[in-house]
Amino acid sequence: MKLYLLTQKTKLVVEKLKPLHLPLILCALIIVLAALSYIVFHNPHQQLQHDIFATAQKIHHFYRDRPGYWQLATNTAIEDKLVVGTLAKKEEFDVRIGQGLDGDTGLPSDMSFNIVLRHLNKSACINLSELPISEESKLLLQKITLINDNEMIEYAWGAENPLPIARYSMRQKCQPRENTLVWTFQ
Repeated sequence: MKLYLLTQKTKLVVEKLKPLHLPLILCALIIVLAALSYIVFHNPHQQLQHDIFATAQKIHHFYRDRPGYWQLATNTAIEDKLVVGTLAKKEEFDVRIGQGLDGDTGLPSDMSFNIVLRHLNKSACINLSELPISEESKLLLQKITLINDNEMIEYAWGAENPLPIARYSMRQKCQPRENTLVWTFQ
C-alpha cells in the first residue's frame, strides 16, 4: 500500500512538471550548441593577428613624416609604445620588428618593415597565415613569408602564391615546430 501511494505521488509530481520539460530541454540544448560553436569556431590566434596589423598601423602612422623607417627596430618600437596588446606580451614565440628576420635597425631609404614571429607551432602558423585580412590592412601589407626547415614561400598580391592565403593551403606547408612567419608592410 505504501509503495502504491509513493508511486501515485511521484506520478502527480511528474505530471505537474511535464510542462517544464520542453523549456528545460530547449535551454540545455541552446547552452550545448553555444559551447560547441565556441569550441569549433573560436580561433585563439585571431587577437594576435589583429595586434600584428594594429602594430603595423601604428608604426606606419608614427613614421609617415619621416624618411622611410629609419631607426625602426624591435627595441625602438617597444620604447615608442608602438607594439600593441598581446603582441607585446606573448612569450610563446619570438617577435622581431624592423628589417629582415632579426629585426635589424631600419635605414633612411627603407620603405618597408617586417613583423616577424619565430618559433611558431603548426597551429599558430596555420591560423595566423590563413585568417582573413581586413580591407584597411590590405593597403599596408605587401607580403607574408613562411620560413621553416623545408621551405621558404612568399605570398604576395598578384604573385604565383597570392594573398590572401587560401584556407587549408598551409596545412601541408607548416611544420609541427619552428615555423617563422614574416609580414612585410609598406
